[in-house]
Amino acid sequence: MNINYSDSPPTRPGNASSQLSRLGRALRSSAFISAFFLYLALVMGPGQRLLIWPAILLFPRRRRHITRAWLRFQAQVTLAFARRLAGIRVSVQGAIPPEACIVVMNHQSVLDIPIGIALVPGPYPLIPTRDRYSRGLPGISPFARLARFPFVSQGRTATRAELLAIRDAADQVARGEQSLIIYPEGHRTHDGQITDFMKPGLKLILSRAKRPVYCIVADGMWHARTFADAALRFAGTSVRVTVLGPFQAPEPNQMDSFMDELRSRMIAALVQIRTNAE
Repeated sequence: MNINYSDSPPTRPGNASSQLSRLGRALRSSAFISAFFLYLALVMGPGQRLLIWPAILLFPRRRRHITRAWLRFQAQVTLAFARRLAGIRVSVQGAIPPEACIVVMNHQSVLDIPIGIALVPGPYPLIPTRDRYSRGLPGISPFARLARFPFVSQGRTATRAELLAIRDAADQVARGEQSLIIYPEGHRTHDGQITDFMKPGLKLILSRAKRPVYCIVADGMWHARTFADAALRFAGTSVRVTVLGPFQAPEPNQMDSFMDELRSRMIAALVQIRTNAE
C-alpha cells in the first residue's frame, strides 16, 4: 500500500497543462503590453512631435487629412501588435461606408478605440474622452489633443466648456467634416453586458448632427478591460464585431425612444454574437 503524506493533492497532467497554458497566455499578453508602451514612448510620441505637428504647421489647411492618416495608421499598428504578439483575432460582420456619421459603440476593453477608428473609413471620428486622459499618458494624451477629441469629466452634470466641446464636435459632423464615435455607457463593463446609456451627451449629438447613425457591437475582450487586465489575460482572444445600421437621426420628440431602440438592438446583436460563438 502506498500512502501519500503530502498536504497537496498529486498534480494531474490536465492541471499542469492548464497552468502552462495560462502562463503562456500571460507571457504573450505581457509581451504585447510591453511592446505597445515602448512603441508609444519611442515611436508614436516622437513621431507626433517631430513629424505630425510640423506637417500641420506647414500645411494647416491639410490638418484633417494629416490627422486622419495618422489616426488610421495608429489604429492599424495597434491591431497588428495585438494580432502578431498576442494572437488576437478580430472578425467583423457589416461595414460603414465612407461618409460622415455618428457611431454608437459598446465599451468592453482597451481595444475598442482602435477597432472603432479602423471601422470608420470616412472623415476621421472625434471621440468624447475622459479629461484625465488629456495629460500624463505618453503618446496617447498628445494623440487625443492632436485629434481635437472633446474632453469630458463624466460628472453628474456637464460643465459649460464640456457642452460647448460636444456641441462643436456635433456641428463638425453635421457639416460633414468629421465623424464621431461615442461610448454611451461611459465606462467599460465588468461582464461585457451593455449597461444603461448616459443619454445627455448622445442626445445633444443626435439633435445637432443629422447624419446616419451606425452601431458597433464588439464582444470577446471584456476580461481585458484595463491595461492591468490586458497584461495577463489579453492573448489568444477572439473579438467578434457586428455593425448595425444605418439608422436615421430622430426628430426631437422621438429622441428618448430612438436611444432606447438603439440599445435594444445592440443588446440583441450581442446575444446573437455569443450564440453564434457557442
